Amino acid sequence: MDNKNPPWSDIGYSFLVDEEGNIYEGRGWDRVGAHTLGYNDDGLAWAYIGSYTSRLPSQAAIDAGKKAIACGVTLGKLKSGYTLRGHRDVGTTLCPGDKLYDDVKNWPHY
Repeated sequence: MDNKNPPWSDIGYSFLVDEEGNIYEGRGWDRVGAHTLGYNDDGLAWAYIGSYTSRLPSQAAIDAGKKAIACGVTLGKLKSGYTLRGHRDVGTTLCPGDKLYDDVKNWPHY
């Protein structure tokens, strides 16, 4: 591998959300992600930091993710009729974890 040109120069996700509800910018709104093969050019991705197979993230984290999506619509970065999907809907992965995935399926636009 050429160390001057790694496969990607940043985290692949658009944003990350922690348990306290803090949102960290990865690639942000305007850079193509490296999160989901075949969907990077037309999708944004939020990663919840942690493992959510047997438990949900905190309510603060869930609320922050929903607010970030609403912010994207307000800023014109997401269409108001956007489609929400879990990572496993478009790739072979256990992401975002069974508990979080079951919750996301009840969010608007899923």
